[in-house]
Amino acid sequence: MEIDELKSAWRILDQKLSQESAIHLALYREQKLGQTRSILQRLRGGQVIQLLAGIGILVFAGLLWSTRPAALSVILAGVAVHLYGIACVISAGVVMNAIHRIDYSDSVLEIQNRLARIQRAYVFAGVVAGLPWWFMWVPFLMVLAKLGGVNLYSHAPSMVWIGLGVGSLGMLATLWLYSYSRDASRPRLNRWVNNAIIARSLREAQAQLEEIRRFTQD
Repeated sequence: MEIDELKSAWRILDQKLSQESAIHLALYREQKLGQTRSILQRLRGGQVIQLLAGIGILVFAGLLWSTRPAALSVILAGVAVHLYGIACVISAGVVMNAIHRIDYSDSVLEIQNRLARIQRAYVFAGVVAGLPWWFMWVPFLMVLAKLGGVNLYSHAPSMVWIGLGVGSLGMLATLWLYSYSRDASRPRLNRWVNNAIIARSLREAQAQLEEIRRFTQD
């Protein structure tokens, strides 16, 4: 075989191998991104539940306002419940919007950046919806009691203040634990706290994208 023919044959073989590699990479990427999309749909479903819960809380607060409460303690409890409902709706909307803005045709790096934004939004939503529950149960209980015709603060003020005090201590303890876990000398505690804060679906989505990145570099 002539040298030129041999070179030509090698070029053709190299082109075929490159094409097959590109096709294999595209199929692998599509499979992994499809799994990522499904995982994030589960996360979106959780935010829809939070959104509906927030709307339900607003309806709950609306029932209180329909009774036209006069006691300051009841009004303050109603305002707290109303603001909490608004915060739940807004934070869920922020996460859902971040998920919606992902373009799966972008580069893996850009999708990872978008996922990082979703994670920040999710943590924010978790703080807004979860952390206040240390003491938010007290205003909820006060509103519920008022809907039943009872001013809880007038009948049991110590219960309200103890509940708020214990809740405040619980919130401070949670914030301290988070700050304590940030120390680099406590990696196991750091991982445990991160796993508690970050949704499993987000960690799974990150793993899918990392697999694509490693496969591309190999």
